[in-house]
Amino acid sequence: MIKAYLHLLFLSLFFVACSGDRATTMQGGGEEAPVPGIWHAMEISKTEVRFSQSGGSDTITVKNYEKWWINSGCNGECAAGQYISTGTAETGETDFNHIDGGWWSAEVLKNSPNKVVITTKAAEECTSESCVKEVPRKASIGMTAGDVFAQIKIYQE
Repeated sequence: MIKAYLHLLFLSLFFVACSGDRATTMQGGGEEAPVPGIWHAMEISKTEVRFSQSGGSDTITVKNYEKWWINSGCNGECAAGQYISTGTAETGETDFNHIDGGWWSAEVLKNSPNKVVITTKAAEECTSESCVKEVPRKASIGMTAGDVFAQIKIYQE
């Protein structure tokens, strides 16, 4: 009977010890590394940027990943069929480091791939159909670092 209780106690302790919410594992040298398949939410310096009618640039950094890239973007409210694709490189392949929304653009820096620079044009500089002169205006870009995503809102007032 005692043997059965000890067995049950051992199993209970085993399951409690193994059920912890750990997203890291110890590597050699005592360093923690992510468990494969578990991605931490992105820690970004800002979730939105605001610009005046004269335009400008701002930089956003992802703090807990070495590299991220642009997934997609949209002007106004994002809806099916209204997404803007990332740029196409000179080679004809999709470049996930640049996107152009007409009145705004975003680029992941080559020398600092954990940073994205968002630039807006002045309202009066718009000349193409994709560059609406009316302010206020807003847009959104989706960033990814594998299986984890973040949205950055862009406002110009």
